[in-house]
Amino acid sequence: MGQTNNVFILTLSIIGLGFFIKKYNFISEKEGKTISKFLMHTTFPALMIFSTARIKLDSSLLLLPLFCIVFCSIMIAIAWIWFAKYPNDLRGVLTMGAGGLNVGLFGFPLIEGLFGKEAMVYAVMFDIGNTIMTFGVVYPIGSYFSSNHKGLPKFGTLIKKIFSLPPVLGLFIGLVINVSNIEMPTLFFDFLGTLAQANKALVLLLMGVYLSFELNKKQVIAISKVLIIRYAVGILFVLGIYFSFSHDTLLYAVLIICVMLPSGMTILPFADELNYDTRIPGTLVNISLLISFVLMWGLVLGLRLN
Repeated sequence: MGQTNNVFILTLSIIGLGFFIKKYNFISEKEGKTISKFLMHTTFPALMIFSTARIKLDSSLLLLPLFCIVFCSIMIAIAWIWFAKYPNDLRGVLTMGAGGLNVGLFGFPLIEGLFGKEAMVYAVMFDIGNTIMTFGVVYPIGSYFSSNHKGLPKFGTLIKKIFSLPPVLGLFIGLVINVSNIEMPTLFFDFLGTLAQANKALVLLLMGVYLSFELNKKQVIAISKVLIIRYAVGILFVLGIYFSFSHDTLLYAVLIICVMLPSGMTILPFADELNYDTRIPGTLVNISLLISFVLMWGLVLGLRLN
């Protein structure tokens, strides 16, 4: 229990440090975007390659992306129906908010801290499904309802966008190395390992930089409905996992954490690109971050996951 508390307190402290260095103008959100771009092209893809190239793949892992796809699809379907009478500009951004999860930026460092590097294989495979949903479903939904992007984007455009992302390329490279049994020099993995270790602290600092408590009261009711969808479905899946999986496995613990993850931060650049009010996804991401943090801490302690 002491180790679990230390992980969450350390995580919260680093996020808090990022928040305060922004609050006192040592760094701005604009500069945070530059840091985010830096991470996306260095430490994040290094973590993807390092995590997937050396893991032992088995058939059970292939079910994890499907599990994530089903989980996100249920939330999106509920949002699609619930927000059917909303104006398109609001329906689009709220439905997007019910989709993707913050696996990479928030989930990876927390899962690694709680369960070690061995758990990263499950997190990475779960994130494959999240990536498919984020760019294959969430983004097209936003584009469909957007005022300046009529209709659905072309399939080829989506595929190009997905595989142009450095973390996705890193994941693909790692899987190719793994499946083909390519012998890479030790120096190669030492280099990637050094970059991957830097990812955890930098990502948590960045989360703090993006954290904001400037809420628009008129949007709180609509945002609260998205949060109800996310956490109601999440808790139902927690119960399903609890009664369906062996409690002494690492997969069980990682899945419990994954279904409680906050909204994905990709909704922010999506909303900006598609001409939505970015205050809505910004508020949603920040509130869900805090709720997820508290719920996951309680679940880890209550279910003795660590």
